[in-house]
This record gives sequence, C-alpha cells and structure tokens, in this order.
Amino acid sequence: MHTITAPLQQQYAGDIKLLFYQRSLVCIWMAIIFFSLFSILDFICCRQLYSLFTGYRVMYVLTCLLMYTVLKHPAGKRYVHEIMYCMMLLGATVISLMAAALGGFVSNYYVGILLMIAGAFSVLPLNVVQSLVTGVSMYLVYMLIVMLYVDEPGELAMRYALNNSFFFLSMVGVTTVQCYDDLFTQIKALRAQKSLRRLRGKLVEQTDNLEETVQQRMAELEESELKFKDLYNNISDMVIVIDADGIIYQRNKFAAEMLAGKDEVLLGHNWVSFICAENRETIGTDIIERLKHKEVVTNVQLCMQSAETKEIIEAELSGQEVDIEQGRQLYQLIIRDISLNKEMERQVLESQRLIDSSRQNAILGLARLAEFRDDDTGSHLERIREYTKLLAQDLARGATLEETITPLFIEDLYKSSVLHDIGKVGIPDHILLKPGPLTDEEMALMRQHCEFGYQTLRWAEDRSGRGSFLHMGQEITRFHHERWDGSGYPKGLCRDDIPLSARIVALADVYDALTSSRPYKAAHSHEDARKYIIEQSGAHFDPQVVNAFVRLENQFKILRMNMLLS
Repeated sequence: MHTITAPLQQQYAGDIKLLFYQRSLVCIWMAIIFFSLFSILDFICCRQLYSLFTGYRVMYVLTCLLMYTVLKHPAGKRYVHEIMYCMMLLGATVISLMAAALGGFVSNYYVGILLMIAGAFSVLPLNVVQSLVTGVSMYLVYMLIVMLYVDEPGELAMRYALNNSFFFLSMVGVTTVQCYDDLFTQIKALRAQKSLRRLRGKLVEQTDNLEETVQQRMAELEESELKFKDLYNNISDMVIVIDADGIIYQRNKFAAEMLAGKDEVLLGHNWVSFICAENRETIGTDIIERLKHKEVVTNVQLCMQSAETKEIIEAELSGQEVDIEQGRQLYQLIIRDISLNKEMERQVLESQRLIDSSRQNAILGLARLAEFRDDDTGSHLERIREYTKLLAQDLARGATLEETITPLFIEDLYKSSVLHDIGKVGIPDHILLKPGPLTDEEMALMRQHCEFGYQTLRWAEDRSGRGSFLHMGQEITRFHHERWDGSGYPKGLCRDDIPLSARIVALADVYDALTSSRPYKAAHSHEDARKYIIEQSGAHFDPQVVNAFVRLENQFKILRMNMLLS
C-alpha cells in the first residue's frame, strides 16, 4: 500500500485545503439537489408522511444554502472542515429521523446515509482519520436516533440493526481506503505538477531566445571558421553539420560529449548511426531528403544512443541548409535533449492513469452497492462487462455494424455496462429480496429501478459539463429490459428503437441471470441458457446479438467457468 508521510501531507497542505474548499461547495450543491429530488421517493413510498418528510428536507436544504453563503465569505473559508462535518451529521440526522418514522431499523431509508458517505467521500480529499471520524459519527447518529424512537426493539428489529450496521461499517471501511488512495494520487499529481513547472522554468532559462541567438551569431561570424566553432561550443544543445550523405563535418563540444565522447568516433561518421536502430532507416533517410529539397526541418522527435555509454537520449531535432563552405551542400542540425521533459510527461500521464483508475474503481464500487443487496452470484458485474465486450467485438466484425461499434463504443460499453442495475438502490428490501413471485404492485415498483438509475446518471453527466461514457450508461440503465418485439419496459420500445448498447447488455444480463443461482432458484446449465436465448431470438433479443452469442458460446462457457473458479 502507498505510504503518505506527515511531512508529505504538510508540504501540500495548502493545495489540499484549497481543493477541499472547492469540492465542499460542489458537495453542498449535490446535497441540495439530491435531498430535493428524493422527495419524489417520499411521495411514492410513504405518502402518509410526505408533509413531515418534506419539512425535514426543506429544513436541510435551507441550512445547506446558508452554509454555502457562509463558505463564500472569506471568514467562512477558515472553518470549511468543521462546517462540512456538521453538514454530514445534520444530513444523517434528517435521514435517521425519516427512517425512525418508517419503522426504525426495518426502514430502508438508512441507505440515504450510505449514499451521502459514498458521494461525499468520493469527492472530498479526506485523510484516513477524517473519513473514519465522519463515517463512524454518522453511523452513531443513526443508531442513537433510531434507538430513541423505538420503544422496545424486538428480535426482527435487532436483526435489521445488525444487518444495517454491517453495511454501514463496510461502507465506511471501503470509502476510507478509497479516500486514502485518492489522497495519495492527488498528492502525487500535485508533486508532478510542481516538478513540471520547475523543469519548464529551467528549460525556458536555458533555451530562451536560442534560435534567435543562433541566427544572429551565424550572421556575425559567417566568414570566420574559428568564431563559428566558438559559437557552437557555447550552445547547450548538440549541434552538428552534415553533408548530403549524412557524414558529420562539424560538431560542437556538447555533441561530442553526448554522442561519442571522442571526436574520431563522431567526425567523419554518418550521423544516422547514432539514431536508435528501430528508427534509423525511416527517420534518418527522411530528414536528409527533406533537407536536400531546401526544407527547414523543425520539431522532429527521435531516439538517439551514445556510442560510448549506450545511453538512450530522447531528442528533438531542427535542421536547415547552411552556407559554410563555398560549393558544398551542408546542413546544420540542432539536437535538443528532451529526456527530462519526456520523463515528466510520463509521470504526469501515469498520475492521470491512477486518477482514472480510482474513478473507475469508485464507479464500480457504487454499482456494487445495488448488487450487494440481492446478488448471490459473486462476480456478476465483472462477468457482465466481459460478456458485453465479447459480443461487441464480434458484432464489430460484421459489415452492418462495423462503423457503429468503434473502439470507443466498446470501451464505453465495457465501463458503463456495470451500471445497468444501479437504480435498484432505490428499491425497498422487502421487494428486492422477496423469494417468491412479485405482485402487480410490487412488480411496478421494481420496474422503476430503470428510471431511478437513468435519472441518477443523467444528473451526474450534467454535473460533469461534458459528454462521457455516462451517456451510454443512461441508455443501458433505462432500456436494458426492453424487448425486441416491443413487450418490454419501461417505454415498450422495439427493434432498432432500442439503443444497441442496451440490446447487447440485455442478452448478457439474461445469460448471467440464468446461469447464476438466486435465493429463489438454482443456476441453469449453459445448454439450457443457450436454448432459451435462441428461442427468444426476434422476441426478447436482437437476432444479430443472438447470432453473435451462438458464435461465441464456447468463449462464454470458458469465461463463466474461469470467473467462478477465480
């Protein structure tokens, strides 16, 4: 595990505090919007308490607006940590009061506190102590309030209290680990940015007005070979002069030190021999041909190797024809060592990769919130995204869909397929976990998970301010229960009106559901699932997707077995 030392945190404390303040404003607006939107859930699930719950929500929203105003004031910024801690506890208090009014520990409204923890902790740059203190405090607020409202908790209530405590403490543990990793990644990114700024400053100091200086000095010393050599020896870049065959005619001191160490290894030899073998023929030949055609070559990046130390040098080359010796075509090459630049670029890219990885893990973790409540199949989410990727890659090879299913489409499908049932977080446990058939009323409520998931992802995409794979996630969460013949839900779409991403996920989801055990059924065999899917071609499923499944059925079977064994 990464280690964040106290001096390292202190070094970037100012940057982290500024980031905490900026993200706190975002969290407050998230709370205002979510607390307001979830009044819809109050109206649907507990209409008899709608007025009371609306009062609670209005009180919290007004408090959030007040705290937002305080934080915008310069004096309020100093207390941003304390304010956010109080707002988290107040949110937990409001939700706990609603849960107590709906039956105490039996009520599913405590999930709202889990969503607050998951949402706020994934945005705020908290350290381990802050995340643990905040999460445990919210848990204690919930337990104390509900226990005060329950007269004599029975066996069922205590069983639910134990169940809820397990999910609470698990969520606090998971989000604490995530906060630790996010904080480490943030500190690493800040360090890379600061190092990059220092390096850029040094490079600007060393190379400021370099080309202007070279041109000016060349004009002044054109007639003097001695001064010409003196100019080259005082430039901090490698400078060589070559003839039309690429033979090195002149060099400066820096070029000799970097490429050869000895003049006899450098002068009289072809400059192309110092280019790394994999680029030697293509880059070397191309540059000489361009120079012969009077072209000015600029910003060509290449890899060179020292003949003495075998050290690899990442370089940037510029070149043009020079009139040094009458009647002879000579070309001047200025080669700048950019190895430090490249290393910093790689560090920045690695930091960005770590940030993206953390975001993806957070998204997968949020998706698993829904799965943890009714999933007995182990790696359901992982299997779904692998099945969808297999189907998309096969369909992309067909003539009809090769332009639609691009590599970006496949990447977005792989990321967003795990979100297909995220809306189940809003479905009560007594419906989601019911072992027998659902009533018509229960089924209608169950089907609303498509809209719950769609609205959540739509809000998240709107907040991001730009297009992302969440757009495809909205298609999948909303339409993966539509059927090819139009008999599905929630909109009754049919055939090509159903987004392709949802058609692919629909088959993968049904296959995994059939071949996985549930509390109310045993797992079917691959052959039974295959038979059902083929029978439903043109009814439940897109025939093209079914054909792809048939072509890939052996890979499905192997993938399923491997993931069950892993």
